[in-house]
Amino acid sequence: MKTSGFVKGVTKLALQALIRATKADIRTHGEENLPAGPAVYVVNHFTRMETFFLPYIIEKAAGMDLLALAHFSFFTGGFGTFLEKLGAISTRDPERDRKMIGGLLRGDRSCMIFPEGQMVKDKKLVERGKFMIYNAGIRRPPHTGAGLLALRAEFYRDKLRNFLETGYAEGVKEYMEYFGITTREKAVECAQMESLIVPVNITYYPIRARNNIVNRLAHLFVEKLPDRIEEELEVEGTMLSEGVDIDINFGVPIAPRAYLSGRRYDRRVHDRGLYLAGEEMKRGLRFGREAIALMQRYMESIYGLTTVNHDHVFAYLLEGYRKKRISVQDFKNRAFLAIDGIRELPMQSSHTSLGLKQRYLLTGDPHGRFDSFMDVAKSDGLVVEERGVIYKNRERFSKPHEFHDIRRDNVVEVLKNEIEPLREVASALDSVMRLPSCMVRRRIRAKFLELDRNIFESDYEKYYLDGESKPRNIGRPFFLKRFFGRKGLLLIHGYMAAPEEVRALGEYLYRAGYTVYGVRLRGHGTAPEDLASRKWEEWYESANRGYIVLKNSVKKMAVAGFSTGAGVALFQAINKGEAFRGVVSINAPLKVNNIGSRLASTVVLWNTFLSKLHLARGKMEYVKNDPENRHINYFRNPITGVAQLEKFMDVVEKHLKNLHVPALIVQGSKDPVVNPVSGIEIFDLIGGTEKELCRLYAERHGIVNGEGSLRVFRRVERFLDEVMG
Repeated sequence: MKTSGFVKGVTKLALQALIRATKADIRTHGEENLPAGPAVYVVNHFTRMETFFLPYIIEKAAGMDLLALAHFSFFTGGFGTFLEKLGAISTRDPERDRKMIGGLLRGDRSCMIFPEGQMVKDKKLVERGKFMIYNAGIRRPPHTGAGLLALRAEFYRDKLRNFLETGYAEGVKEYMEYFGITTREKAVECAQMESLIVPVNITYYPIRARNNIVNRLAHLFVEKLPDRIEEELEVEGTMLSEGVDIDINFGVPIAPRAYLSGRRYDRRVHDRGLYLAGEEMKRGLRFGREAIALMQRYMESIYGLTTVNHDHVFAYLLEGYRKKRISVQDFKNRAFLAIDGIRELPMQSSHTSLGLKQRYLLTGDPHGRFDSFMDVAKSDGLVVEERGVIYKNRERFSKPHEFHDIRRDNVVEVLKNEIEPLREVASALDSVMRLPSCMVRRRIRAKFLELDRNIFESDYEKYYLDGESKPRNIGRPFFLKRFFGRKGLLLIHGYMAAPEEVRALGEYLYRAGYTVYGVRLRGHGTAPEDLASRKWEEWYESANRGYIVLKNSVKKMAVAGFSTGAGVALFQAINKGEAFRGVVSINAPLKVNNIGSRLASTVVLWNTFLSKLHLARGKMEYVKNDPENRHINYFRNPITGVAQLEKFMDVVEKHLKNLHVPALIVQGSKDPVVNPVSGIEIFDLIGGTEKELCRLYAERHGIVNGEGSLRVFRRVERFLDEVMG
């Protein structure tokens, strides 16, 4: 026995090392649901590798050895020996019921069973409202074996209790010998226990099938692998070698005893029958109806624990489109609304990524999870994408796939099937799909208009300084909407300023037929202390919110900015490419005239050093600012803000070579703030060839207000009219 335990321990250590060597991230949830006593763990079955790693995970979480029931086909060669050392029992083991029920009765072993009875590769579980499994060309209900096991274990426990209470020594002796109970004291203890059923769901994200190091290694030893093994290596090998999140959710335990009642049951418990022999068990222990009811309950619980992720949402929506032609923007809009909606549902489990900000779906910047999903859909031949439009291959979507190939040939269908049992989630996704596109855009626009304004109001309340903060209307973002207008401009103000700085330009272009959104960069329009706390990434994110509003308001748009806002505009155009018809940069600060700005990073480090020493003296946190527009700009310039500006313009400069949309660079010839060479350098660094440099004689920095601003407005209008067509 000791040798067996030692071998099993060594096997587990080897398995632990193997798991650590993979790129799989295994996360367990719901450990508070794990019972202290014995349990039957019922788990959904999707991959072959679950058979050997999942018992180890459950044992580790529950703190009890596990007997795992596995299909007899696994018990061949070295792999079968490996499984046996881990505590697996073959479905054809004649002693399986005695071993498993004995473990549950004694309370020293729990059991793990896959109620589907096989790997469910297509994840198709629900048909006409019932749980059904594909098997040998037909659909059949899941097996009730796990329910029967738990019911019989509790029946024998009740019988043992009755034998003890009535003094039926022969019955107690028979049960002790049959189930391996060593002492009468242990028998009394066993009679007081209870075996529960614990639903467990395992969800993989992402599921991808491609050539990987695992199947390449396999081909070194076997030239021609069977197709089924090839498919499993492509799917499961990719998970192990390239990384996969494995979420294991433990559900609320189910008490099988609640299904054991009635006069007939009581008579069986109180008679002297042992119900151990095959014929007696078959005649007496008829728990078929109870096992079916129990199966329905734990199957609902298992699939209610599915960890919903981005791929589920994308797959469900892609399947749900009736049209062949799909706008990428509409797809992402619906995905955003869908995720926003299902996060409000009482879901039992969702992937951590769904809890993050989802607006990145809408910003036009690369979205790794969406791009990864689309790559799979394209490689499976389900869709093609051209110039912002997705075209569905209806023949591929309607084609019936081989059960053992579907994970490789159409993972989109697999993912869609996986969340069908989550009725509330599926209903929420269906509701989003029923919305007309115009309503989807309207909801997105309204949501982000409200969000942007709420952010400003919250910042204004938090940082307001009496006598220093400007009126709210100066800092509030503005939206000049032309009904039925098709052209739009995202307009961004400069450093230490506010949307009011570019309002005159915005109103001029609004009168010229443009819808205009005037962005407020975080930290601006409130107080210098607000700006001191911000990173440049927050400025970019502020422009993204405006982009989402404008994108859902017009067909064509451009982006323009003044001073630091011009840097943000350039970076928007760099990252979003053809989403903009053009970009306008007015006095962008690639180089500044004030030498103090170039020392800002050094001053920030000095201030940080003094803070760590808890010293206030010697710090230089703000410098005086004497602005042109005193009703708009701050009078104090935070050193940390200058340092962020310096970092940001370095980033912009490095990426200007990737700017390929039409660009207009406007630069004042005698700008006292921004070195006039900035405009020339930006023009030269831009990678595209459709670019213009406009140098205007101006002795002021703020050329978008006051004297001479009208010629700037006209030049911008002419450029926009040209690029908008």
